[in-house]
Amino acid sequence: MRSLGGLSACRIAPWLAGSVLATSQVWAAGPPADANTARGVLRAESEAVLASSVSERIVKMPFREGDSFKRGDVLVSFDCSHMAAELRAARAGAEVESRNSVVQNELLSMDATGRADADIAKFKEKEKVAQADAIAQRMTGCRLVAPFAGRVVETMVRVNETPAANEKLIRVVSAGPLELHMVVPSKWLTWLKPGSQLAFVVDETGSTLQTKVLRISGAVDAVSQTVKVIAAVPNAPAGVLPGMSGRATLDAAMAGTSASVADAQLTSTRTSPTQSQQLQPPASTERRSK
Repeated sequence: MRSLGGLSACRIAPWLAGSVLATSQVWAAGPPADANTARGVLRAESEAVLASSVSERIVKMPFREGDSFKRGDVLVSFDCSHMAAELRAARAGAEVESRNSVVQNELLSMDATGRADADIAKFKEKEKVAQADAIAQRMTGCRLVAPFAGRVVETMVRVNETPAANEKLIRVVSAGPLELHMVVPSKWLTWLKPGSQLAFVVDETGSTLQTKVLRISGAVDAVSQTVKVIAAVPNAPAGVLPGMSGRATLDAAMAGTSASVADAQLTSTRTSPTQSQQLQPPASTERRSK
């Protein structure tokens, strides 16, 4: 076995292993400047495709694509006159059974009827009331109300159409701040944390937006070695809309700080003996034992 500077190759190997490991950590923690970018897409904080549980004719859709609305505005109205008639009939039937139940209880007090007849009359009353409640609950779908303030993205139906129950009717997005959704290399996690600053350049408008990381996915995709990151975009210009894409760049100061930490780790590894070095006996002891 060759020697190098009076030391055997087996004495140098642990030091080389530690150096290679630390160097690889530096490369992972401090990628080149052009690797500090990732593609991203802007999305609204809330978005939904709304549907209704009723299948009736549409009589009114006051908002079209691009229109703004407030929370609580009626987006779609249905002709529910048939269901309203059913509800009136069900409530009338409930009143009849209620009156019959009262009569049966009076007869029972005079021993003119049996307990079973009185109980049956009471249960029929409850049945009719439940049927009326079920129709009233279905009728809540006759008016599709906006769950938040926002804008219409797409309408899937038109006035005078009769869509099936639970069919998609209208797609909406919320107004206000946007969110930036990105898929970044998993090695970014060495410096990317909630609160990290990112600059995002929108392809469509050329605007540069300042963003702050809100959430990082709880798992890394093992195949692509990427992770999903969501950042807040507090002050987006009026012309920047959900669905626009662009390029996010890591804050240069943060990347430099990360590289400095990695350099410190490398220096510490070089100056401190590794565990394998500490456990290996001196060369002189090996010669004496031989």
